[in-house]
Amino acid sequence: MKKGFYITGIITFILFMTIAHFVYYDLSIPWDPYLLGNMNHMRFIKIFSVMGTELAIGGGSILLILYLWWAKKDFPGILTVVVAVAGSNVLNKSIKNLMERDRPPFPHGEESFSFPSGHAMVGIVFLLTASYFISREFSSIKVKWGIYILAAATAFLAGMSRVAEQAHYPSDVLAGLLIGYSIFTLTTFLYEKNPYKKVRPSGA
Repeated sequence: MKKGFYITGIITFILFMTIAHFVYYDLSIPWDPYLLGNMNHMRFIKIFSVMGTELAIGGGSILLILYLWWAKKDFPGILTVVVAVAGSNVLNKSIKNLMERDRPPFPHGEESFSFPSGHAMVGIVFLLTASYFISREFSSIKVKWGIYILAAATAFLAGMSRVAEQAHYPSDVLAGLLIGYSIFTLTTFLYEKNPYKKVRPSGA
């Protein structure tokens, strides 16, 4: 990965901390009420909610691990997937308990705290991590970008589906996407700096 890729991870972390500051001190976030009140009728977005569930992410992670083990014998890659996905899930719950932000006052069947969205945070970590390893099998830059764009769009829709379901504020989703991307850049950086990682072709 190029240096600029890691710089964006630092920028997204700073943006996440900015939103977290507003939430922690209960400061007004202008777009939250508007989007929360106007997205409930967008039923087509709600179908993407399944992409951020523990079942989908857990199942997808197992398939990715099996691929890295069976086809690639990439054990540092397997460790990267476990740390990225499981670690982001644990961190998400820890941040929620620290922030203690109540969920929107609508019936949604959720009991945990709201900030940040787990669908967005863990979802984007998994989808981008999967995209990273899959894209390494292609030499075409356009194909690589296509895989990443599809993953990012899916993660975004999975996060916004929770706003449409009125289970999260938009700022929960945005914060989840930002910190999730930062986690992805960090774990990818550590993977690429691993001296025991298998050497890949220069185009990977």
